[in-house]
Amino acid sequence: MLGDQTYGKHRWLKADGKGAAFERATAAAKAFSRQALHAAILGFEHPITHKPLRFERPPPADMAALIEALRAMG
Repeated sequence: MLGDQTYGKHRWLKADGKGAAFERATAAAKAFSRQALHAAILGFEHPITHKPLRFERPPPADMAALIEALRAMG
């Protein structure tokens, strides 16, 4: 996982000769200083009322920029 110090081995982060979009995505990934983990939607049943609960949040700005850079790679 990106940003994970234990399991986030960045073998794919070698941009040499792979194009400008890949170089931008590689730079964005290397600059990302935390785990790239976000729950866009969470849902569960309330344990007492049994009412279904749903929470939606967009990714934080830094992660949205990272996602955009990765998507631009095509």
